[in-house]
Amino acid sequence: MDFNIRKPTHLLALLGVAGSLFLFVIYPLLSIFTPTQITSVYTQNMTPFQKEILEIFLLIIQFLFVFLGMIFVPILWYKLVNHLTFKEMWARLNLRLQHIDRAIFWGFVAVITAFALTITIGLLYAFSTGINTEKLSNIPDLQQLFSIPSLYILVTIQPFFEEFFFRGFLLEKFTAISNAPVAIFTSAVLFGISHLSYTYAYTAFIAVFLGIVFGLVVVKTKNLYSSIFAHTIINVTSLTLYIFGKSFGM
Repeated sequence: MDFNIRKPTHLLALLGVAGSLFLFVIYPLLSIFTPTQITSVYTQNMTPFQKEILEIFLLIIQFLFVFLGMIFVPILWYKLVNHLTFKEMWARLNLRLQHIDRAIFWGFVAVITAFALTITIGLLYAFSTGINTEKLSNIPDLQQLFSIPSLYILVTIQPFFEEFFFRGFLLEKFTAISNAPVAIFTSAVLFGISHLSYTYAYTAFIAVFLGIVFGLVVVKTKNLYSSIFAHTIINVTSLTLYIFGKSFGM
């Protein structure tokens, strides 16, 4: 194992990973005990231009926040602890363009599987609880902060960050100390926890199953682009279906 607790640079990398896990896993988990509701940051006194500027600012902050925690921190670990070049990092993360057609094919398989699971579980959950199906989505919360165009930007770009961290960095590290099934399940559970909604845990529950599907295709293809592709397609399709559903009063 490359990590040495006596080395200050290794401790710095460890603090970075611990900080990322706190922000993206522990903090969402704690929200169960102190649930809050997202409220709009926009006021009636704002001009359309002011709202656009604020929205752009929020989008930039969102991407910067996620980039630092999910991209920069893993790169910091690979540099300070493993002493890898960027080429070696991409190999560890399975970020490769070789056989990209195979990765996309299995990405499609993951999309079909994920939607089948999501629809089945969603219908069973709604039927057994009688809950309003609109509350099974976190999109209404996100709409308090972002317009539809910004949401499309968000759901298109953020999957790369999340897959880099969960199916790239964490999956690789867990596999190194255990085995593929344990690594896939553990990273999927952490991925699910990071999706805990402000009111319902349903989103996190579904995210665990999606995380398992994504992990399986990455292990199958040895290519992270398979899960990045699948994650992005699922996000964009889900948002589109939600918007069309709302426009038709569904």
